[in-house]
Amino acid sequence: MQIHQHLLRAFCVVSVVSVVALTGGCASIVNGGSRTVTLTTQPAGAKATITKSDTDNTVHSGLTPLTVSLEPKRGYFKGQSYSVRFELAGYKTEEVTLRAELSGWYWGNILFGGLLGMLVVDPVTGSMWNLSPAQLDRTLTSQQAALLQTGDGFVVALVSEMSEAERARLIKIR
Repeated sequence: MQIHQHLLRAFCVVSVVSVVALTGGCASIVNGGSRTVTLTTQPAGAKATITKSDTDNTVHSGLTPLTVSLEPKRGYFKGQSYSVRFELAGYKTEEVTLRAELSGWYWGNILFGGLLGMLVVDPVTGSMWNLSPAQLDRTLTSQQAALLQTGDGFVVALVSEMSEAERARLIKIR
């Protein structure tokens, strides 16, 4: 009778472990739902507008530095990418893409989550996706520097504020 109890206990333990492993997805357990993304600029105070790449719907707007929570999934087995636009008076507007990338934890389903975790849980919850980069730090280029680099404009400057080398390169216009 005691052997049957040990076998019954072992069967129960194996059953519970199997059910837990087969009903949860690895990425769902580790990652959860939305992802946190930190946005900073040099100088601070730039307006950051975040839009969904596929629909151009604005999901957040604020001044840097800021931290936002974004949904990594667009649909079943589809990751959501975002476009981040930085704007600050006197500086060139910059746009950066946050890409949806497959989480390494998704592959943990081969060992722990099984087919249910790999084909249902992680794809439905979106936990199989991460956003990259998770921290976005941009140094904004002054509008004057951008004009000089591209040759699309000119800059008005006081001669008294120029260096000797800059004065030597001046061309006199009548």
